[in-house]
Amino acid sequence: MPRQTNIVLRNGTTVPSGVDFNVGEPAWDKTAKKLYIKAGDNTMAEIGAGGGSVSIGTSAADVLSAAAGEITADDAGEDKIVFWDDSASKLTYLTLGDGVAISGTTIYAQDWLVVAASDETTSLAVGSGKTYFRMPYAATLLAVRASVNAVASGVTIIDINENGTSVLGSKLSIDANEKTSTTAASGATISDSALADDAEISIDIDQVGTAPVAKGLKVYLKVRRG
Repeated sequence: MPRQTNIVLRNGTTVPSGVDFNVGEPAWDKTAKKLYIKAGDNTMAEIGAGGGSVSIGTSAADVLSAAAGEITADDAGEDKIVFWDDSASKLTYLTLGDGVAISGTTIYAQDWLVVAASDETTSLAVGSGKTYFRMPYAATLLAVRASVNAVASGVTIIDINENGTSVLGSKLSIDANEKTSTTAASGATISDSALADDAEISIDIDQVGTAPVAKGLKVYLKVRRG
């Protein structure tokens, strides 16, 4: 049966001398608002004083620090997840892959939706509704891009619509002699990022330029679920 002892806190107006205290007995200085404990050499040691009284082991050093007797969490500089890395036997920050993102206190999945807006061999032509699909879930539109399999002599301009209304401010463009919008001099901007579940998404071709005209148009939507 373990021995039970009573812990007594005694009020004092100055640092307790330790004369009237037993070894291991705490004392409270109500003026300085500090807690002391009597050590074996009859001195009163302040509890929590000095950074050396508390240290962080290597298994937690990636995420925690100790200073002046206080343990604090390190500022990771951005939203991050702390997890136990069993292979390294320590706590550390989880690195998110491209398919996952953190917003506030929520973890989201990210996807690239890819749709073909033409066949692979026919020259592109200006027109609305080159292809349609429906959103499989509600999502936030994060980025858009387009590509072709044959370059054009002029700029190709593409629009993306949700239920018939464009979601772009500046339209997608593929510059002359380029196969991708990622190299365009003028990048696309998103004006409506909230895509509803089951919304109809359509692709328009607003400009194809002069011959030769591009072929094999693909449009890509980077979305965050929810």
